[in-house]
Amino acid sequence: MESFLITTAGEKSTNLHTWALFIGGISALIALLLSTLLILQHLRAYNNPAEQKWIVGVLFMVPVYASESVLSLWYPRFSMECDILRNCYEAFALYSFGNYLVACLGGEDRTIEYLKSQSSKELNAPLLNQNKKNVVGHPFPLNLIIRPWDLGQEFYRVSKFGIVQYMILKAFCAFLALVLQLCGIYGDGEFKWYYGGPYICLSCRTIPADG
Repeated sequence: MESFLITTAGEKSTNLHTWALFIGGISALIALLLSTLLILQHLRAYNNPAEQKWIVGVLFMVPVYASESVLSLWYPRFSMECDILRNCYEAFALYSFGNYLVACLGGEDRTIEYLKSQSSKELNAPLLNQNKKNVVGHPFPLNLIIRPWDLGQEFYRVSKFGIVQYMILKAFCAFLALVLQLCGIYGDGEFKWYYGGPYICLSCRTIPADG
């Protein structure tokens, strides 16, 4: 009786995985087709390279994410390699999006001029210091150790540095996770002090907050 229950549970698990793989594969295929069509349309009408090259870089997130998701579901043993690919491209996509915004504003010089010309009311951002115009403050407790940034060249420089920092450290954490996995001390999903997974996860969550 016990063996019968185990066999039945195994069959249900297999059927569930098959259905998940089928639904995920169909969804990924639709996403691939739509994103590829959009990318080809941009390449066919490549009239504004300064902006469109970054748009294409962001759009490639869809094929990358869809492919790695299905591959991880199909072959779970490759999930770590897929996570590395996803994390690296996620960092590049964020970098591409940042450059796209700068390109839309007309380049770095015009972006800095635009930031200088804006007041806190016009930006309507919660982090702006309402008592001083063109100054960006920080949430507690960062406001106790970091001075406000001038909304201009300084703010642009710090923002750009934060994006590049995130891109580099995200890729580094991804490859470090692979090394720890090969050494058997990564511990994906296990919160134990002698595993590296929780520390890498904490670092990846802290990087965007610092940037």
